[in-house]
Amino acid sequence: MNGGMYSDMNWLTEKEELRAAIASKDEAKFSEALTNLFKKIDDDLVARSQNMTAEQVDRYILQGRGQDQLTKEERNYYNKVIENRGFENLDVVMPTTTFDRVFEDLEKNHPLLSKIDFQNATGLIKWIVRDGEVTGAVWGPLTGKIKEELSNGFHEVGLTLAKLTAFIPVSKAMLDLGPVWLDRFVRLSLSESISIGLEMGIVAGTGKDQPVGMLKNLKGSVVEGVYPDKDSTPLPDLSPTTLSKIVVKPLTKDGTVNVNTVLIVLNPFDYWDKFFPATTFLSATGAYVHDVLPIPADVVTSVAVPKGKLIAGIAKNYFMGIGSNKKIEYSDEVKFLDDERVYIAKQYANGMPKDNDSFQVFDITNLSTQMLFATGNPSTTSAAFNMSNLTDDEKVLMGASETKSSKKTK
Repeated sequence: MNGGMYSDMNWLTEKEELRAAIASKDEAKFSEALTNLFKKIDDDLVARSQNMTAEQVDRYILQGRGQDQLTKEERNYYNKVIENRGFENLDVVMPTTTFDRVFEDLEKNHPLLSKIDFQNATGLIKWIVRDGEVTGAVWGPLTGKIKEELSNGFHEVGLTLAKLTAFIPVSKAMLDLGPVWLDRFVRLSLSESISIGLEMGIVAGTGKDQPVGMLKNLKGSVVEGVYPDKDSTPLPDLSPTTLSKIVVKPLTKDGTVNVNTVLIVLNPFDYWDKFFPATTFLSATGAYVHDVLPIPADVVTSVAVPKGKLIAGIAKNYFMGIGSNKKIEYSDEVKFLDDERVYIAKQYANGMPKDNDSFQVFDITNLSTQMLFATGNPSTTSAAFNMSNLTDDEKVLMGASETKSSKKTK
């Protein structure tokens, strides 16, 4: 989605406003924010189409996809939509390839979705998920006990239990642009709508008619389908000792799991207020480097995380499956603009952590914002960091302890 002729079209402001509106649970703000996003997408695509020749359009699409602009089935589908002046009462369904490309766009362009176990489950009603700690293979005879252990290491996730509805307001001008541009608008609308909905579910979903989020306790008391939040552990700082012992060590499950990278998810407010100051330093080359941590980690911000909380875990141990019913239907329940008809596309989706221990929740209310590194010059690092939190070995590793050789070179 970010390549070729659309590389400058990201609608960051509109998407952040929509995320904030969803988090506020204000229906009026949500409707206004969604209207603004779709109107901006519509306006930008119409303007772009008017400023490009057919040859330019073909060249960019061919370059980006490495194939014809649309498959025969896709082109026939959109031509019927245009002839019908809308999606209602069509005798054909959306081609599977269209949703396949929506899924690819989601996986490619959204940080959280690109890191978890995100699966295209179109046409399926159940998905078999392997538990994080299950043994994959065993030596020796296949005894009854081993069979039981293997069979208990997998569980089913019903994909039709939760529905994610995406709105697609289509203007008359968009129908007049032809199948290529209509396809682009449909996929952009689906991708942006779905990504925001999925993010909210993956992080904070209650489990009732929606996924079970990373914040939830799978072993807690479920009341009317709603899972309770996990208790949060105070995280005082981001020193090597703290992160290794409090964050990473529990994820190893007593040494039975290799932890190569930790996913860290926090609210954007906390990221800029606490995390960024604590993980940014001026390097020896004179350039600032940010998100520098003593552990391998991927840092993602999400408005779905409450302020004062931080989630840390193994990204691939969160499963999310999504599939399309391949129908776009007219909706008379929502109205955005006078010259638009609003359609809905229902996706079947469900997700949850593969086990209760793969994601931890931390309280970062009192997280230290002291920089781990002040500059690339070892002689000045100790002045900017609270050295009382570090062991002698950590001071040496961080270049904060003045050795005899470093004193000579001053």
